[in-house]
Amino acid sequence: MRPATILFRLVRFSPGLFAVLALHAGLIHGLIPIPVGLATRAFFDAITNESAGLNAWTAIAVFVGIQVGELFLDPLLRNPWNAVQQKAQVLLARNFFAGIVRGYGRHGLRASVGETISLMRDDPRVMADSLDSFADLIGRAVFAVVAAVVMWRIDATLTLVLFVPILLSSLVARALEKRIMAYRAASRKATARLTGFLGELIGAQLAVKVAGGTNHAVARLEAMGETRRKMSVRDSTFGQMIDSIHFHLVHVATGLVLLLGARGIRQGTFTVGDFAMFVVYLDQLMYLPTEIGRLLGDFKRMDVSMNRMHALLPSDPPEALVAPQPVYLKGPLPDLPPLPERSRFERLEVRGLTYDHDEDVRGITDVSFVLERGSFTVITGRIGAGKTTLLCALLGLVRRDAGEIRWNDETVGDPAAFFVPPRSAYTPQVPRLFSETLRENLLLGRPDDHEALCAAVHSAVLEPDVAAIERGLDTLVGPRGVKLSGGQIQRAAAARMFVRDAELLVFDDLSSALDTDTEAELWSRLFARGKEVTCLVVSHRPIALRRADQVLLMDAGRLVDTGSLDELLSTSLLMRRLWQREQM
Repeated sequence: MRPATILFRLVRFSPGLFAVLALHAGLIHGLIPIPVGLATRAFFDAITNESAGLNAWTAIAVFVGIQVGELFLDPLLRNPWNAVQQKAQVLLARNFFAGIVRGYGRHGLRASVGETISLMRDDPRVMADSLDSFADLIGRAVFAVVAAVVMWRIDATLTLVLFVPILLSSLVARALEKRIMAYRAASRKATARLTGFLGELIGAQLAVKVAGGTNHAVARLEAMGETRRKMSVRDSTFGQMIDSIHFHLVHVATGLVLLLGARGIRQGTFTVGDFAMFVVYLDQLMYLPTEIGRLLGDFKRMDVSMNRMHALLPSDPPEALVAPQPVYLKGPLPDLPPLPERSRFERLEVRGLTYDHDEDVRGITDVSFVLERGSFTVITGRIGAGKTTLLCALLGLVRRDAGEIRWNDETVGDPAAFFVPPRSAYTPQVPRLFSETLRENLLLGRPDDHEALCAAVHSAVLEPDVAAIERGLDTLVGPRGVKLSGGQIQRAAAARMFVRDAELLVFDDLSSALDTDTEAELWSRLFARGKEVTCLVVSHRPIALRRADQVLLMDAGRLVDTGSLDELLSTSLLMRRLWQREQM
């Protein structure tokens, strides 16, 4: 998507605010300087006894009136730049984050966490800043057109001479735009890499210390910092060189006005007032090439930022980043949509579910099965067989390419929106905890129901751990639950799922970090709830397979066999091999 297209879409997102911003720029930068120049002309013509239509005191009064008017006009219009910029920035950040969430199941996070946060913080702001450049350029262009007409009527030759350096300045900026873009891209990339590495280093500091890699990590950080410094200095130096070219070309124009204007005064074709007005207008016109160069530079930065952001969203078209969406900068936030009403689960039918994984990694093909209420179904198979991918495709965490899902004989159109509590609850293979208390990690904003929370903690076999830690459920677990063991994290995730009292419980290898006794107790407490619990579980553990009403055997992304454990052991060589491996 071209930067100009992005800019106009951002303008269309806030047309009223941008219109006020453009009006402000047009008045302050475009129209007010015109009478200032005319008043200056009248004043100097009056004191040199030239015919001006105004005497000196009247010209002074006009000049003072204009300045006082500008003083009150600026706050009266209340430059809406902050609102325009913030609204556009929030839209871009919102769409970027939504795209990451949509595509996470398909392709994960394609950059480090630190680099992604850096992109979300900086690139939307860079893109939104172009609105200010555009509005200011509108104001400067209005002034240039009106001033050109006024000066042309006085001296056409001098007007043409005056605009030549301005045109040259714009051509220089245009000719160097590729170099500007390359330097900006290199600088932003070096900054993002440094930020990403620093974030990863802080998160993995314990591993670095244990491995004795502190010196190497510091050296790597120093090298990346030096690369960032060089790229930033090169980008800054080149930008200042361009600004210097603009500045000195304007001074060349000033010298030409002095030379040609002085000759016109001697010949009587040019008054002192005309000369003064040309100088005043020239002072304002010098900003025009600067604004042109600024907007072109913003276009280059926008292009770099757009490409960097879209690289993390390969599943979305570029237009998705600037698609209009509601944003809320003031006032109360809207109410969240209500949770779906509880409907008793009876039957889940999956027909021909297919998902083609990106980057030539095997997905799943033509998977069909049925879950009945109160059943315990285990998905098993070798590593890479497609077990987790099957759950993700079923729950809408990745977009299925084919197939149909029916819940109680009704088609599920959007699994990601449908399979939420109280219909379904899911615990992934690697659960995530937040740097909050254990209680907040279990509730995640749900009202604190003490009885329901205690029941969930009991079902997850977590109550001995809660009793052992200093503040119980109010203990801060640290970033990603770092204060808890792997087994405690998995059981906390299970309790978080149980507290939602969903109709269908989906586990992805929940018990992999549990010892045998704890795992047996967890399944025992779950089954003690009777036929009201329906489970779909990814597991290779014998205790889960023995309890299964049906086992779904996956291999190479396909469902190769279905049945009870005993049936599969008697008919499937693959199942026998998997079972024997677990018995060792």
